[in-house]
Amino acid sequence: FVYYPNPVKSILNVSYNQTIDSVSVVNLLGQVVLSKTINSNEGTVDMAALPSGTYIVKVVSGTQYDLIKVVKQ
Repeated sequence: FVYYPNPVKSILNVSYNQTIDSVSVVNLLGQVVLSKTINSNEGTVDMAALPSGTYIVKVVSGTQYDLIKVVKQ
């Protein structure tokens, strides 16, 4: 998985060499604050509406997933 930029101001870009099914943004309380279906090798997540802080981004591709720690400015 490739993701940038981190820290993010508004748009988080994600890419993978296989199809990304979905991306979920979870706050540190464990609440899903944003969820998006991608169905492509590349996608963007608009985090502009979220308050500043640290989030965990779960990127799912088939049976694989990766958890990314992202700082929102």
